[in-house]
Order: sequence, then structure tokens, then C-alpha cells
Amino acid sequence: MQQCQIHDDSLKFSRAFYGIMVLVAVLIRSEWLVLAASILMALGIFSLKLNLPYQFHLLVIKKMKKEKSLPVEKESAELNFVSGMTAVLLLIGFLLIYFDKFVSFAWIYILVVDLLIFLACFVGFCVATLMYVFFKKVFKF
Repeated sequence: MQQCQIHDDSLKFSRAFYGIMVLVAVLIRSEWLVLAASILMALGIFSLKLNLPYQFHLLVIKKMKKEKSLPVEKESAELNFVSGMTAVLLLIGFLLIYFDKFVSFAWIYILVVDLLIFLACFVGFCVATLMYVFFKKVFKF
């Protein structure tokens, strides 16, 4: 598999950004903010250069703090899968709200997805990564 180098603190920052964005969307009941978060996450499928919060942290905040952390090796397919899975889960919640189907359930569902984003950010336990590892072992790719 193709490996890429990522800065773990920048990845945590981008996850925290998306988590806060979705939490604000739930608190103010803005389905459009959920859609925006989903689209921004979906951009991360194609390249880390399109993950705007990651790039912001890497280029601006790390320069201001003058931190010198070394990048770690990760599979690019894993990062793409996690980003895509999270974007799809949020998009499903948005579509349920937009088409006025199970609206209360949809907001709870989005809140659960948001809690999983925060879990990945602060604890380092990512359910989508576990799914990726499971699928990789099952399908032997």
C-alpha cells in the first residue's frame, strides 16, 4: 500500500475542527452546516492538500508555534477511507433532515457521528480505521 507522511497533531486539529463544526450545527439545528462539513471532509478523500483544516494547522499554526514534530507514516488509503466514511455518514444525516424523514432521529444520529469524530480526535480510537482494517483483512487487499 502507498504510504504517506502526516503530522499527527495537524490531523487531530482537523478532526477537532470538523467535530466542533458538526457540534455547532447540531446546537443551532443547521443542516447546511452539516452539509458543509460533509463536503469539506469529502475533499480529504482525494488528497491531504484538500483537507483545509489540516493544511491550515500545518502551514499557519505550526509556523506560529514553531513546533518541530516529525511526521508519521500512514497508509493513504486508510486516511481516504476514514475521510470518506465520515463524510458519507454525515451526508446521510443531512439527507434525512433535508427530505424531512426522521428529523429527530437524524439529529441524534449526527450527534453520535460527531461523538465518534471527537473520540478519534481526543482518544485516538477511530471506528472507521477499525472498519478499514477489518475490510482489508476480509478482502485481502
